[in-house]
Amino acid sequence: MRLPLPDLPVLARIANCITEGSSAVPSASSMNSSGTGGAASSCSSSSCSGSSSDSWSSSSSISSCGGGGGGGSSDLFDMLSGRGRQQRQPQGMRKGQNVVHQLTVSLEEIYMGKTRKLRMRREVIESGSMSTCTECGGKGVNIRVVRMGPMIQQVQEGCRACDGQGSQYQSKQVQEVMEVVVPKGAPDGYKLTFHEKADEIAAGIPGDVIFVLQESAHPEFKRKGADLYVKRSISLVEALCGFRMELTHLDGRKLLIKTGPGQVIAPVNYDPFKGEEAVEWETHQGMDCPDLETIAKADTDDVEKLKQVISKGQLRGKGVGAFRLSGGKASFYRATAEEVHTSMKPSKGTTLYTLADPAKSAAQRMMFAVKDEGMPVFKSPMEQGNLFLILDIVFPDHLDAAAMASLKAALPPALHASSVGDDDENYDVVELVKLDPVHSFKATAVDSSNDATQEDEREAAGGGVQCAQQ
Repeated sequence: MRLPLPDLPVLARIANCITEGSSAVPSASSMNSSGTGGAASSCSSSSCSGSSSDSWSSSSSISSCGGGGGGGSSDLFDMLSGRGRQQRQPQGMRKGQNVVHQLTVSLEEIYMGKTRKLRMRREVIESGSMSTCTECGGKGVNIRVVRMGPMIQQVQEGCRACDGQGSQYQSKQVQEVMEVVVPKGAPDGYKLTFHEKADEIAAGIPGDVIFVLQESAHPEFKRKGADLYVKRSISLVEALCGFRMELTHLDGRKLLIKTGPGQVIAPVNYDPFKGEEAVEWETHQGMDCPDLETIAKADTDDVEKLKQVISKGQLRGKGVGAFRLSGGKASFYRATAEEVHTSMKPSKGTTLYTLADPAKSAAQRMMFAVKDEGMPVFKSPMEQGNLFLILDIVFPDHLDAAAMASLKAALPPALHASSVGDDDENYDVVELVKLDPVHSFKATAVDSSNDATQEDEREAAGGGVQCAQQ
């Protein structure tokens, strides 16, 4: 759609208003009478006076008459295109700075909920002391004339008398009491906001006072979401024959925790506070999945690097469920763990690496817990998490022959049985001792920095991951 152009006299009158600061902008009637089509709002002398108290301005007003609140050169095109009838949204009021406080709360306070009364000081403007700045006339800025040789330039700078606010006033400090309600189950770092409770400012609204909850460490309980964890040590007898344990909860209640009849406690290697869970893999020698979709290939047989590419690198989140190695090259398959296991077939000279079955991983993470004795669920305090026990089984250092015989008679048979005697010449008899694996590794570690050049040359030869051709 082509817009009708205004007559030359109309353009001349608009240009004259812009350059000379005149308020004689053509009115809507003059625009229509010129055959331009579409109305445009007039710019009266009052609207171009530059008063900062106006919060509304027309979308077709021209701001070259001085002062703030105008729309710039884009308003000219609005007027010519007939959009001058639209009005702008009211300008937002200036807001003061927010005040942020760290509020340390205990786990007991988060568990039961807590209301704290805190005394805060803030600056408020005294009633009736507000007046317009005489230096800038309420504009907040002053115009300074600077002469540079034969040229004269007008420079606008903030008013120093009122700090650019356009008003002068008297303020005082008052003390107010704020009731900070810590909700049940609130997460660490949760923010509680008191709107417009910071220092008052002229020609604007106060900022907010924000309290950030900082959960303090508890000597006995640890928290993860709505679940609680308690670490306890139990003896081997308690692990095999059961136990009765007393525990004081966060709200002061006394709990008697006991095992079920015949329940045996086995060690658990899962650490709920370790962070990101490691991806577990299974190795299948002489197996492949030729029917699955190959989404990428790599010219390397470095198994650890290939696993990193899937868990943290280029192929993360791409649905890769397995990769195979053959002839020094790798192929990545997109499939679920179930699809991989159902499509495996024998393949000579191929090694298949598959993601561990999630159900199997979950079975290894199973821990003993007391249901519904954790933290209240945030924003759903009628629901509660669970209370998990991190049990450390303390084994005896030594057993006498009678105790060993009794245990052998009471426990299931040994999984490892040997008919070879200690004097058999075909075997070297060795005994177990306790060693520190970290010390052992450092004692035999080899400096591999000289191999960095060879590794770089190997990667430059084409060790990256390549996407499969569709």
